[in-house]
Amino acid sequence: MGIARRQFLQAGLTSLIGWQFLTRDRVAFAAEQYVRQATVPTQRKRAILIGINQYDAKEESANNLQNFSQNIATNGWLPLHGCVNDVELQQELLIHRFGFAPQDIVTLTDREATRNNIFNAITEHLTAQTLPDDLVVVHFSGHGSRLGNYNTLVPVDSGLPQNLENLRDITELEWRGWLQEIATDRILSIIDAGFYYPNMSAIGNFRLRSRLGLKNWQPATETDPSEKQPVDTKLVGTTLRAASGDMLCADAQWSGFSSGAFTYALVQQMWQIAPATTIHVVMSDLATTLDRRALHNDNLTIDKQIAEMLEIDETKQKAIASSTFAEFLPIPEFGCDGVITNSIGDRRTADVCLSGMPIVVLSNYMAGSLLNVISGMSSPQAKQPTVDSETVVMIPNSISADPIATVQLKSRNGFKAKVEILSDRSGIQKLETGQLLQEVMRAISHNVKLAIALDIGLSKIERVDATSAFSTLPNMFGVNANEQCADCLFGVQSASYGLFTVGHTPILGSFGSVGESVGVAIKRLQPFLESLLAAKLVRTTENQATSHLDVRVTLKAMIGVDERLVTIASKSAARASLVPASSISNTVRTKPINIGDRLECQIENFSDRPLYVRIFCLDQRSKILTPNFITTPYANDGVIPPSETLTIPYPKMPMNWSVSAPKGMVDVQVVISRSPLIQVAKTLEASQRQASSLNGLIAISNPLQVAQALLSDLDRAGKPSDFGNFSIVSDAWMLDVQQWATFNFNYQVA
Repeated sequence: MGIARRQFLQAGLTSLIGWQFLTRDRVAFAAEQYVRQATVPTQRKRAILIGINQYDAKEESANNLQNFSQNIATNGWLPLHGCVNDVELQQELLIHRFGFAPQDIVTLTDREATRNNIFNAITEHLTAQTLPDDLVVVHFSGHGSRLGNYNTLVPVDSGLPQNLENLRDITELEWRGWLQEIATDRILSIIDAGFYYPNMSAIGNFRLRSRLGLKNWQPATETDPSEKQPVDTKLVGTTLRAASGDMLCADAQWSGFSSGAFTYALVQQMWQIAPATTIHVVMSDLATTLDRRALHNDNLTIDKQIAEMLEIDETKQKAIASSTFAEFLPIPEFGCDGVITNSIGDRRTADVCLSGMPIVVLSNYMAGSLLNVISGMSSPQAKQPTVDSETVVMIPNSISADPIATVQLKSRNGFKAKVEILSDRSGIQKLETGQLLQEVMRAISHNVKLAIALDIGLSKIERVDATSAFSTLPNMFGVNANEQCADCLFGVQSASYGLFTVGHTPILGSFGSVGESVGVAIKRLQPFLESLLAAKLVRTTENQATSHLDVRVTLKAMIGVDERLVTIASKSAARASLVPASSISNTVRTKPINIGDRLECQIENFSDRPLYVRIFCLDQRSKILTPNFITTPYANDGVIPPSETLTIPYPKMPMNWSVSAPKGMVDVQVVISRSPLIQVAKTLEASQRQASSLNGLIAISNPLQVAQALLSDLDRAGKPSDFGNFSIVSDAWMLDVQQWATFNFNYQVA
């Protein structure tokens, strides 16, 4: 790649200021920029991290429904919960993953984060001290707004637009102007705030990081240097934004903690990115997780979202989308799942941060899990990718660090946990701050439950009836929306009760007739709820980033009447050892596919032993489907022989894996094990007997039992025995990451 092309790509991606966390390609470009900025050797690394929860907004308990609902609809903003955690997540990442010195990171949280303090910190810590080769990271988490023609960031001492004399927002022009004064071009500005206010402060189970705007507004006249408008408003460095245009930015309540959905997603992927990791594919998986865990937007195709984000024509968009940055993207040698943040007492126990875990896994990560301890930061190493006209291709990880000890999780609260050493392979018998962690065994409770948020639009009587009805269902319970982590939402639409995603997208087919009582509706919805719980259990097995299985999975589609074969995605286990680098071509397709197109899954086994597979498809109706492996020649589709490739369904055979309605995003979970999935096969017999067709996907009639059987099979696949005082948790499934891999694929149906 010549210097002119490199400059063109840098210029194009420098304009990346419209990142929307629900779009896989936006996340991919964000990740590439983050790694490029944060891992190149630098003379000095400096950061300012800003997070504001405590705005002077009214906080009403969800138990006071009238006041809380009125607040959401009319107050103009709510206090936030996750912004200070965003600062902590970024700080741990910058120090332990990218080598920032703690003294070179300035944090401003809550009441410290005034307009003047932010300006002074940038001026004194960055402008006055930064040299041309230094790396600078500036992160803002909080409310954003739109005033007149300006997008603004809201410091803690700004107010609502009705009170103009106290309004002290920071316009994007000012923000850029402040950053322009810094001597280096290597500036990464991260903004986890939204600018569009949709006349409410919360949607579904999320608070929105946006404040009421004002159409007729102009910036204040100059009263101090911090209010000076820049003359040159060109973009400086790289800016990553959680939302742009009319997109929404979520302050998310997870299990045990809150954070920005964008910040946690980005930080989690930065812990995992490694030379053998396909950035585009990993970020696509990330966007899939956020799509089903946060706010979903079906209004724009991915291609249109990219064009809008970059504000470029289609020709330039393809040039950027088909390029990579391997020649200046040195990446750490291996991915990590967490880090020791503080060794305790005799240093056989320690506090750890587990923000390298995907949120769907972390929320169900149980005491008893095992992790290997490895030494500190790894040296960066670049890999050369290959490209084609439709995909971004990068070599995935095949490296795992040598462990020096093994620890067991004793307790967890959000992304923070305590561990105790089990075995020490170096003879030191002490844990040290900064040592990195990689997963060995995953403990998943037998009692994982489905949390159903009660929509604030329900009356008090409806909420009482719903809480009582949910308490009678096994493994399910109701929570207050916006107060606790939830898996779905129970509410009303057009006078009919039904289910929504946590981002308030209706679950198709779940709404009943007008006049139905709450109790009758919840009884009718039990199959939907069991299917959602089953999907939750299957997703707890996702482990592409931590698996050691020597396998690659490629999902393809036959498009249009000519059945042109295209790759939707191709993925390998991140810590595999036998997947040959010369044959790797991990890809992600960004364009949607159409109803009637046909799919096939290709699984390559690079090991010397057979592997066993089961595929689950999770659609917009919360149904779970699976290929029928009962009739010849498909009965053996569950086995991949050693050093061979299996294609499901067999090419040019009558089995038909067709893309069907409804439109939207579909998850495909491909579970591969070193041991036969015997219980899954037995439990699926009922669904196979009831299937109307033996030549395609069948709807699973007992999805919860199948999901539990899957975890039981993986639990029996094997447990390590060389960890000294290792104790198996009796009420948990214990899954060895060397024994299985679960790959998540996602495609959009147009």
